[in-house]
Amino acid sequence: MHRFCERCERVICDGNFWCPDKDCPAEEGYPVLVYGDYLGDLKVTKMLRVWRTAALYEAQREKEQVLLKVAHPGDDNAERLRREAVALEALSPRQSGIGALVQSFLPKSRPLIPVLLPPYPTRSKRPYGEITHLGEPKVYSIFQHARGKILSDLLLENPQIWHTQAAWIIIAIAGALRPLAASNKCHLCLTPDTILVDTDAQGNLRPMVLDMGFILDVSESSSLYNLSKLCEPAYTAPELLVDSQNSAHSPAADVYSLGMIFYEMLAGRPGFENKLRRDDQLREDVIHIRKSLSVGRPELEQSGVVGILERAMAPTGRYNNVIEFSKALIKVYSSPPPERRKIPRRLYLLMAAAALFLLITGVAAAITLIQVVTN
Repeated sequence: MHRFCERCERVICDGNFWCPDKDCPAEEGYPVLVYGDYLGDLKVTKMLRVWRTAALYEAQREKEQVLLKVAHPGDDNAERLRREAVALEALSPRQSGIGALVQSFLPKSRPLIPVLLPPYPTRSKRPYGEITHLGEPKVYSIFQHARGKILSDLLLENPQIWHTQAAWIIIAIAGALRPLAASNKCHLCLTPDTILVDTDAQGNLRPMVLDMGFILDVSESSSLYNLSKLCEPAYTAPELLVDSQNSAHSPAADVYSLGMIFYEMLAGRPGFENKLRRDDQLREDVIHIRKSLSVGRPELEQSGVVGILERAMAPTGRYNNVIEFSKALIKVYSSPPPERRKIPRRLYLLMAAAALFLLITGVAAAITLIQVVTN
């Protein structure tokens, strides 16, 4: 099976790849699918992202284009994907009957979280799929296809996003995480690689959180997962990196991650460069460096945005959760403008059919009235 090198971001055919970097993890890379591979009835058409616990693909199921997420080998990775699928199913109640028919005629806004699809062509009680591929068990989930660019790719094109749009992105992401924060659950794995951004008709950036994280309750032990191995240290709260197996976690850890993403959009560079550095080096920096990261934007200091950001990234004394963080930003920027929803074509057809019906009915009534008067 093909493997993906996280360091140089290449796909290796047989797992053997020579690299001048002595620490290159290519031969221990994540197993991935490539174009043309089949996973059951799903044909992979493009690899979108490889994360530490799963890989995301575009895939084809019959004539439908979908997003496919496949967990990497390992019980931790499979359990995380199962948790996510169950949570998404609970957050996205399905409508049926008349309700679904009515909704199909109404304009739809971009969702903030992935829309879960059935894992099999036939009905299943589980929201996730399990299959054996080339002798290896695979756990996967399927989502409705979504357009856009991964935020980390967008930042390569435009490293310093207009600060108002950056704030609206953070506020929208916080809205996506609101159900978790409201129930004292933690994501613990937010990065620019897990956020898909699309541009609406008015030019506003609309994000979607592609990955719902570990979904750990504050009462659950962090020892369920090896967070230092499965999370990106550059975006992980320092208290989780000190002793990830035994450390306590809270929704404030997600505030730190969201603050680091906001910082990267404002400063035009990541707070901690993570592409060419080992995890142990990054952990040391995140844990021990206590000086404030400079945004270098005087206009944002005067408006209070830098103060909000510094509190979000602080080792202690952060906002309690992402909801409080977003409220602080809303006081400065207001809420993101509502999206002008595209009217479905079928609604135009319905209106045309209704108008035609009324026209025919009116003509028939007029003819009947004329006949009555004539007689």
